[in-house]
Amino acid sequence: MAGRLSIEVIWIGIEPPWRMALELDGGTTVEQALALSGVADLINDRSIGASSGEAGMPWEGDSIGVACFGRRVALTDPLHDGDRIELLPKVIVDPKIARQRREDHRRRLAGERRWTPDRAV
Repeated sequence: MAGRLSIEVIWIGIEPPWRMALELDGGTTVEQALALSGVADLINDRSIGASSGEAGMPWEGDSIGVACFGRRVALTDPLHDGDRIELLPKVIVDPKIARQRREDHRRRLAGERRWTPDRAV
């Protein structure tokens, strides 16, 4: 077994974000770290986790994503020293679509028309 790992678990679903620093044995997986952190109890207490009637941990369904430094990870991935595991709320709207909707709304308010290739400016 490798040495000790110093990692951090963050739940972004609340303000301010919940954080916990952990010292774990080498070879620990993401799922094991989440279980040891106790964040599942906090999420379930706030009724943001798994839907009622679902068994298992909140991050096993579609309601919460798991990432390491903003990149999605599998629960079976091994951790490295200094990793930050992030529990993220489900993305409701694709960021590209949301930006396009905001821009269309701004143009409508300003009386501008959307650019099209067949229209000379």
